[in-house]
Amino acid sequence: MLLSIAAMTAALASSPAAATGGLLCTTAAEPEIKVSIGFGHVPGAPIIAKQLWVDGKKIPVQAPQWWLDDEEMRVELTDADMMNTLLVIRTKRNGLTYDGQVTWAGKTHWVRCKEN
Repeated sequence: MLLSIAAMTAALASSPAAATGGLLCTTAAEPEIKVSIGFGHVPGAPIIAKQLWVDGKKIPVQAPQWWLDDEEMRVELTDADMMNTLLVIRTKRNGLTYDGQVTWAGKTHWVRCKEN
């Protein structure tokens, strides 16, 4: 019995943490836009990691507003000073992905977001 408890404790201690998650959003056409976001799995958790690449160039961003639930995901990315909106993603759940649109530089493009 003592061995079983020790084995269960070791198995639980070695299981991966599920406290955080993330999404990778990409466009299918030019410009190639990639947005990577990481967040906690609790209500009201902030985005803890965010990256934006446009045609391979990394652009420093902040993420002051976002929304994620079982039906939709929305993200606003601003410049590093949070003075100008650079990009807005609006998606709806489509099975295991979130599909929708991303607005960048005044133009709207199709985007798909997947867990990463």
